[in-house]
Amino acid sequence: MWSADRLHPGEPGHRQLAVRFHALLTERGAATGPAPSPEPDSPAPTRWESLRRLATAGTGWVARRCTDLLPQLLSLAVDEIRHHARGTTVRLDLRTTTAVSAALAALSTGERRPGAV
Repeated sequence: MWSADRLHPGEPGHRQLAVRFHALLTERGAATGPAPSPEPDSPAPTRWESLRRLATAGTGWVARRCTDLLPQLLSLAVDEIRHHARGTTVRLDLRTTTAVSAALAALSTGERRPGAV
């Protein structure tokens, strides 16, 4: 079900997502067209093909993530150290729990955050 990076679905995983999403749309009367096939169009990549793809595409992905995620991760680490030094990690955990709960509640109600795409 997973691609070589073990982070993203491969073709079989994407197909399962599509099949299940189509079933949800059908239940709500919103599906147009037939359900997608759960069977992959192409054979599963060999171990060598997966490793080669991970080495080539994966290297580019890591380089891009270093420029967009690294600053955020460093900021989070500094925030964590600052709270630990002040003895306020409980407050940080509570703030995180509140933010996650609000995000999950918004997902379950279909509510959109201001500025969300």
